[in-house]
Amino acid sequence: MLSAENEKRIINWIEEHKDEFIADLSKIIAVPSVATFGVSEGEYPFGVESANVLAAAKELVESYGFPVKNLDNFCLVANVGEGEEKIGIFGHLDVVPCGNDWNYPPYQLTVDGDLLIGRGVLDDKGPLWASIFAVRCLKDLGLMPKREIEFFLGGQEECGMNDLLHYVEVTEKLPDVSFTPDGNYPICHGEKGGLRFCLAIPCNDEKIVGFEGGTVRNVVADKCTATLKGVCAKCLAEKLAGNKRIEICEEGDLVKITANGASVHASIPENGINAIGVLANALLDAEVFEGEAKSAMEFLKLVNSDYNGAALGVPAEDEPSGKLTHVGGVISIDRGILNLSIDIRYPVTANGEELLEKIIRTVEPYNVTVFDVADTKPAYSPADSDKVRTCMRVINSVFHKDHWKPYTMGGGTYAKHLPNACALGPEDPDYESPFGLFRGSIHQADESTPAKLLFDTMLVYAKLLVELDDIDVTK
Repeated sequence: MLSAENEKRIINWIEEHKDEFIADLSKIIAVPSVATFGVSEGEYPFGVESANVLAAAKELVESYGFPVKNLDNFCLVANVGEGEEKIGIFGHLDVVPCGNDWNYPPYQLTVDGDLLIGRGVLDDKGPLWASIFAVRCLKDLGLMPKREIEFFLGGQEECGMNDLLHYVEVTEKLPDVSFTPDGNYPICHGEKGGLRFCLAIPCNDEKIVGFEGGTVRNVVADKCTATLKGVCAKCLAEKLAGNKRIEICEEGDLVKITANGASVHASIPENGINAIGVLANALLDAEVFEGEAKSAMEFLKLVNSDYNGAALGVPAEDEPSGKLTHVGGVISIDRGILNLSIDIRYPVTANGEELLEKIIRTVEPYNVTVFDVADTKPAYSPADSDKVRTCMRVINSVFHKDHWKPYTMGGGTYAKHLPNACALGPEDPDYESPFGLFRGSIHQADESTPAKLLFDTMLVYAKLLVELDDIDVTK
């Protein structure tokens, strides 16, 4: 148990290092570290920017006196302390693309009072750096726990987690227990399964020059544009008058119809507006297509008419984790075929293979086919374990919110690929973004967090690492 005197020493250390933390975090935020998926660049498996942020992080972590290894530009691993058992802290340095409509520079850490703004400040650069500073604090104060601490700094969490898979493949001994500061407080003791695939939708029509929308598959599409020829822009404008989410512009003999939605993480699609569905509805209202293309728009409208799997034939729900969710994230057209990515988060008691079989049967009558399938199994740990109870006690001692309870979630973190792992913090479920519902949170424009939340996260991780000494973390 951490003494009151040592807790005070930790709090004083954090206060003395706040400016240094913000200065160091700004160096990491400055790297536009959007990782590539399936496309390497020479020796960089996830692209140059992912490698650049690993290099910047390595320099900083080494300056703290922590030995660091770069695992083939997939990730960094830093080990601190000693002990037969090992505690892992897993965070990532890659970010989702900026998208549109930022009011602040996304790759510059803006400090506005207590508010920190910048891509990755909440997901996951800020929280990861807070946990690193927590261990710096323990090291400086001579309070290191009896177990070794291993940090994992990933380069491709947002679009595949191949960074972690590489680490698991080459690491001789995985941590005995792990935490990832990449969820909501207090602690996530279960994560839904993840079923990802693409749908090939026949859409051959000579009017279609282009059709594209979305940025990444695990984010609700915030924009979708159809580029058409042989279509009257004025007629479209008249038919779609009053639709405030549609923009129409002429470019020579082409007409571009753009739908504007609201992007949110794929685990909470009910909070967003999918631009792909908005555009499909508009094109149907404007009676632009006939035949196969019209059927394709009807299918897109159907798939985006709900977000709980009903349109795909897989509505599902359980008590620990709630309802299945699905989103269409990215769409493009190639030789008369629309390719639409689907991201499904399914309940912890469901089976991904059985869901996929139902989906294939459901879309087959529309001449739609399924390809590029990936299935990540759910993760689930008992809420009444000593580990979870210790985490809850530490978190409530910092935040004083007795109503917080362990929870399950639809988001997928590194914890799903590790033994005995949980997501712990950093988002405050009671916090409301000052920018409103569709701005300021993770994967949104003007991503932000109160600085105090990150400093409190430092305190949580510092206290927790010491107090875990009192329990058997493997149970």
